[in-house]
Amino acid sequence: MGLRPVANWTIPSTGTLGSDMLIVHASQTGNAERIARLSAAAFPGATVRALETLDQDSLRAARRALFVVATYGEGDAPDRARKFEATTMAAPIDIGALDYAVLALGDREYPDFCAFGHRVDAWLHASGGRLLFDRVDLDGADIDAERQWQQQLSAIAGAAIRSNWQRADYAPWTLVSREHVNPGSPGGAVYRIVLTPYAPTIWTPGAIAEVLPRHDPARVERWLARVGRCDDPALRETLLDKVLRDDDGDAPLQALAHRDYSIASIAASGAVELLVRACPAPDGGLGIGSGWLTKVAPIGGAILLRIRDNPGFGPADPTVPIVLIGNGTGLAGLMAHLRDRAAVGGAPAWLLYGERSGAHDRPFAAELETLSADGSLTRIDRAFSRDAECGRYVQHLVADAADEMLEWADRGAAIYCVRQPCRHGERRRCGVARHPRRCAT
Repeated sequence: MGLRPVANWTIPSTGTLGSDMLIVHASQTGNAERIARLSAAAFPGATVRALETLDQDSLRAARRALFVVATYGEGDAPDRARKFEATTMAAPIDIGALDYAVLALGDREYPDFCAFGHRVDAWLHASGGRLLFDRVDLDGADIDAERQWQQQLSAIAGAAIRSNWQRADYAPWTLVSREHVNPGSPGGAVYRIVLTPYAPTIWTPGAIAEVLPRHDPARVERWLARVGRCDDPALRETLLDKVLRDDDGDAPLQALAHRDYSIASIAASGAVELLVRACPAPDGGLGIGSGWLTKVAPIGGAILLRIRDNPGFGPADPTVPIVLIGNGTGLAGLMAHLRDRAAVGGAPAWLLYGERSGAHDRPFAAELETLSADGSLTRIDRAFSRDAECGRYVQHLVADAADEMLEWADRGAAIYCVRQPCRHGERRRCGVARHPRRCAT
């Protein structure tokens, strides 16, 4: 591609106003938006906007722009940015004399690490933008990459940036119980996991539990045998929470990344409740995160966990009807909204849910019946794809109920949509809705 132009900024001796600075975020679970707003604090007067709200005129009107964009799933744009990518980013546009920088958020466990951020960067360059500084790629809690971004912002703003943007530390939670809720199912085993905090903790419906996993000791033993280090007990213990590299047993050890799980419970319950599917790993064992929670971790033992708010999937005003659409373990995040609605009261709730077998795949069945009986759940539609008398998926329920759903939308309903695949072996989100979103209509 050749050399890319970098803006030649003179660093001022004092902080500068940010009235000409546009800060853009594309976020799935709120982290990119959080960092964008933290970045905006360095530029008083800066404008913060979601990527999907931009157009050619708004880009041309800005002199400088910072883009904080997440990649989701298999190299995808966040849900709300998909239309923007398909339309506005379909070809280069004239963005005028825009100087820009990109912070790309991603997950190195996926092959298309930060792919959407890279595509945004390439599109801005093709549209005539000039780099303020080279793109920064950020994987989870990569402190070095985060500080690199902060240092670049400090240079532009002419003032120091607060050094620590990290969220709260992980805290120990007690694994109280795990229950296999779908014995006999044609799909993977699903477990109801209950954890209690050491100290009272508050969260809102839609929140995500970030769990730090540990390996099955048997997997560590296989790795030690392969690299010829079975006689090193200190290394054995050290490796339980480290990435086991395939290429070199002497490479620097990297901590395992957290796994994300939708929280099914509300804070008033005093416990975090998860639905976790036991997903296979490429080596034939269980996935690292699902294996830790469903098999390896001892009941009564400590699980390191922290809770992350998920603004794009947060609770609606109680006076607003809610439509909840999901499948598989994605039901967890929907249950939090149903339980919240039952606790606080309010407008009607409608659940459309899909699974494999009507005889075996009915997590929370008794509770859902109670919610239906007391009026908290106004309507429930189910589809079971492996049952001969059904053979349909949740999307068929949505299509069949299109007219009624439009009526709910006309009444101002908030629509929550999730889908929960478990493919290509263990994935970090094997217990969190892959595309959780709330569409307020």
